[in-house]
Amino acid sequence: MYNGKVSDLLLNDDIYGATLTRGGSVYSVRVDGETGKVISMVLKEPSKELVSIQKENAEKAEKDKSSLGKTEEVLPQPEPEAPKSQQKEAEPQPEAPKKAPVQPQPTPKPSPKPSPKPQQQQQQKHQNYEHHQYRDHSHQNHQDENKSAQQNTVIISKQQAIKIALGQLNGEVDDVDFVNTSEGGYYLVEIEIDVDDGPDEATYQIHAISGKIMSVTWDD
Repeated sequence: MYNGKVSDLLLNDDIYGATLTRGGSVYSVRVDGETGKVISMVLKEPSKELVSIQKENAEKAEKDKSSLGKTEEVLPQPEPEAPKSQQKEAEPQPEAPKKAPVQPQPTPKPSPKPSPKPQQQQQQKHQNYEHHQYRDHSHQNHQDENKSAQQNTVIISKQQAIKIALGQLNGEVDDVDFVNTSEGGYYLVEIEIDVDDGPDEATYQIHAISGKIMSVTWDD
């Protein structure tokens, strides 16, 4: 049986019990008496060779177990390089130079004017007096010019024009007309005289401002 030596064979309820020595190891075996099948086979005394093999197997199993418990060391993978376009965007931009703060300029204080000396004060008074005299004189001349201009722009009356014309020719006033012009205008005074022969009517053109006789026209 199993190329071994059987001893201590016993029968109990159609089951044989025996001791099997094989390869230096001792086994306790139970076999079915009817079918001849081995029901159990238990190692009672292992041989030295088997003990050595079991020891090697145990050490190998322990090593495999310890190697399985260790986590494999994972080397860090280098990150893929970003595209050049992104690298350009990622580059830090140089900071703009900061402007230096502008220091406020101190406001210059006005220097005090030196007080005038007595001689300078006297000269200043004299200059002020001359200035007032000149201003009063200019004002008086301006008033005189205004009066003269007003007198020149005053138009003589109709009666004054008739009087001037009758002073030149004694007769009867037939008609008086006023003609307005840019130079002040003039009067046309018609005077009739009683004559037997020749022109009997004269027209005097008299300036309305100066009263001068500008022309004389005779008519029949």
